[in-house]
Amino acid sequence: MSTLLRSVGKNGRNLRNDVETVQTLLKAKGYDPGIVDGLCGNGTVGAIRKFQSTFMSRPDGLIEPDGGSWRRLSGTGAASQTTNAPALTEWSGDSSKWAHEKKIASMFPAMRPKVEAVLEGLRQRGFQPKVFFAWRSVAVQLELYRKGNTTVKFSFHNAQKKDGTPNAYAADIIDVRYAWNPSAESSGFWKALGEEGKKQGLYWGGDWKSFKDWAHVQYYDNSKLKVVKAESGL
Repeated sequence: MSTLLRSVGKNGRNLRNDVETVQTLLKAKGYDPGIVDGLCGNGTVGAIRKFQSTFMSRPDGLIEPDGGSWRRLSGTGAASQTTNAPALTEWSGDSSKWAHEKKIASMFPAMRPKVEAVLEGLRQRGFQPKVFFAWRSVAVQLELYRKGNTTVKFSFHNAQKKDGTPNAYAADIIDVRYAWNPSAESSGFWKALGEEGKKQGLYWGGDWKSFKDWAHVQYYDNSKLKVVKAESGL
């Protein structure tokens, strides 16, 4: 779950990073605050009130750390304007702990057979591969960003359809014996993952110069990220 340090909204403290987090999450759930700029104006307060109106009789336009509005906003699958509740509930919870079949189903359809082929190629090499993340929520992405585990606030993992359901263009693949431990490199797993991913026409995070994301493979080159974000309505 992402972090909120101070209150955001009407009469809130409105720290810029907090406001940006709230704005991003509101967009992800279909409540448009306008430009995501970290500034709390009428658009942001109005979006907060529309969001709150789905579960509060008197929306106050304020989101506080550890408050009910924040828990609903930062959790996955709660109070979305663009989807019905059953559809969101299906994709709620910690996506890293979903069953393999559900992780595969959360991907862009053309991505699914490519990932399955990568897994099979790795098995044939004697590894024990597992999809750790396919789709993950924007809230989880923001928390990873704050921890320094990623350099972007939106990734191909966060892509969704217009109805708000997952449509990931990326997967994080690990060997269950090593995860991200040094043995993943010394065993040759990361190198093998990159090779198998490229065989399927996928892009591998281990090739990136500024930030090595060894477990990561994705359907598109990074130049398409803005397009995918716009298509996701985020």
